[in-house]
Amino acid sequence: MFDPADMVFAIPDDDLTYYSPLPETADCLSCGLCLHTCPTFTLFASQEETPRSRVRTLRKILFDKQSISATEREHLDNCLQCRACETVCPSKMSYAAQFDQAQAQLAQPPSLFAKLALTLIAHKTWRSRLMPSLAFYLRSGLQQPIRRSGLLKKLGLAEAEALLTNPVLKPLATHYPSTRRKLGQVALFTGCITEHFDRASLHAAIQLLNAIGYDVIIPLSQGCCGAIHQHNGFNATALIKNNIAIFNALNVDAVVFTTTGCGAMLSEYEIEDTSAADKFKQRLQDILDFLLEHWPDDFTLKPLAEKIAIHEPCSQRNVLKNQQTVYALLAKIPALEVIPLADNALCCGAAGTYQLTHPENAQQLCKLKQQVIKTAGVTQVISSNYACAAFLNTEHNSVTHPLQILAQQL
Repeated sequence: MFDPADMVFAIPDDDLTYYSPLPETADCLSCGLCLHTCPTFTLFASQEETPRSRVRTLRKILFDKQSISATEREHLDNCLQCRACETVCPSKMSYAAQFDQAQAQLAQPPSLFAKLALTLIAHKTWRSRLMPSLAFYLRSGLQQPIRRSGLLKKLGLAEAEALLTNPVLKPLATHYPSTRRKLGQVALFTGCITEHFDRASLHAAIQLLNAIGYDVIIPLSQGCCGAIHQHNGFNATALIKNNIAIFNALNVDAVVFTTTGCGAMLSEYEIEDTSAADKFKQRLQDILDFLLEHWPDDFTLKPLAEKIAIHEPCSQRNVLKNQQTVYALLAKIPALEVIPLADNALCCGAAGTYQLTHPENAQQLCKLKQQVIKTAGVTQVISSNYACAAFLNTEHNSVTHPLQILAQQL
């Protein structure tokens, strides 16, 4: 089980051996195909804000062992890690893996609040103990006066606080039996933030799996996927090993996840025990893929006479590459009109913690996406990643997980 005492805030050299071998950064052809896939190039129209410029910086860090300037560091940190550049790169550069390794080498000790946040994300018991206090804060009427005081901005917490919704305090059960003839059982990865703030999608996942004939197992000792730690240069090895051990010990047909940001990280787990990592990844599946593959021929849904748009998260488009599954599943709802959201190839700006660390850039990208949503003429937007949905959700438009739409039509 994960012990927070194991968590350190830099990746030691021996942990770097767990990563796959990297293509040389010299493999970059400087062809420029990646420029117009890059959200920061869209914002700044600057050559310094492009993947090929960042590749030169990564080369200096990882292979030339040179120091970089403050300006080069700023341009590197502006990257959203959306990985759109990887999808068009003719050299098939492993940009994200190189970026993570560079971040590990550049990582500085986190601030007090950042360290507290990383610890709470990693430690499930401590996180659960905090939730009643957050719920009280949201119900107490203190939110608006504290916002007006400017205290949150001084503490650097304004962006995080703005995303808060009422957390679910009651823990999930460990076993949800099927409501029809049992076909098998699956384990559900619940994540860290989603377990408290996107319980509706997790309940929808359980309902749908039970309805098609699968028991759902939820191991309580599972933990955060580690994406937030790794992508910010901190050690995620203890979190990765914990999840691999917990889920590999279960007798299940599959390990399914509901949010694509976590799924992208889980799908690329690597540790020194390659057989354990392989066993974990072989049984890992996006719940949408699992539902589509195992959907009974005689299983029908109620009609829904609406028009909705699909937002395709970067983790879905660029890493999992299974964005077509959501369209196929929603096609099972009679009378429902489904369209892709225009400009799906461009990141919405959420990008995990990027919306907190680079709020100005994130908000500019969010405004571009909100304008696309406004002109789409739909009743609601669907997204398979919680961070994207929470970031894009406003009083003027609803962004919902596809699982919730499917479950409502049971």
